[in-house]
Amino acid sequence: MTTGDFFRSAWVWRPVAAAGCMAILAVYAAFVRFRFGVRSAAFFAGVALVALALFSPMAALADNYLFSVHMARHILLVLVVPALLVSGLPSEPVRRVLRCSAPARIERTLRTPAIAWTAGIGAMAFWHIPAVFNAALASGPLHMLEELSMLLAGTIYWWPILSPVAEHRLRPIPEAAAYLFVSCLACTAIGIVITFAPPPLYTPYAAPRDPYGILTTIRGGWGISPALDQQIGGVLMWVPCCFVYLTAIMAMFARWYGEEEKYEPVRN
Repeated sequence: MTTGDFFRSAWVWRPVAAAGCMAILAVYAAFVRFRFGVRSAAFFAGVALVALALFSPMAALADNYLFSVHMARHILLVLVVPALLVSGLPSEPVRRVLRCSAPARIERTLRTPAIAWTAGIGAMAFWHIPAVFNAALASGPLHMLEELSMLLAGTIYWWPILSPVAEHRLRPIPEAAAYLFVSCLACTAIGIVITFAPPPLYTPYAAPRDPYGILTTIRGGWGISPALDQQIGGVLMWVPCCFVYLTAIMAMFARWYGEEEKYEPVRN
């Protein structure tokens, strides 16, 4: 199979995942009472990226051929998608929910920085332990649990930074900056371990099954060996993840500076 043939044909239909995406959109529409605003674009973009990660040829590559593509999907599910989903939540509906005592207690606990940070970084670290990763790749139910837990853990992680309730966010300096910077260091450490570990760290990708008949093209035409594949995956954990965190720091400072300028008293 050629590269073009693969990208035209390797779309994966996952009925349970598709139903989940539709359910999320329906719940969101009811939550905002069908009053879609600017924030809604971020939420819809998050759901669209979930669909891309689960249904497109990216899924076929991640599940069958390339650890590096699997890593890229994990970055989407833990960092990018949850940030978009949380950013897409409007403030007032969330405040209404948090007036109820049970949701308020749960939210107050989960947005504790130590818990939220451990959830996000812990999920990324746990699911890349080789034995755990390989087991999830071999088991459909465990793989689904992996994906769902990453989305949930990522949402918990981003809540103290991007919460739609402004007073529930961490202060930009020093709490939020430290929270994000230490996250960058943690992902750098994980990425370095994966990049420089002797291959194959993730054995299913050393001699993958070839359901689409494209393995020869990947190895020869694309020039991606198992060792290079592992190194690319480690670098993805290392560099793009830190870029996400540093971008969040800069965006947070820009927002903070804008708010300071807005409320600064006029001097004659």
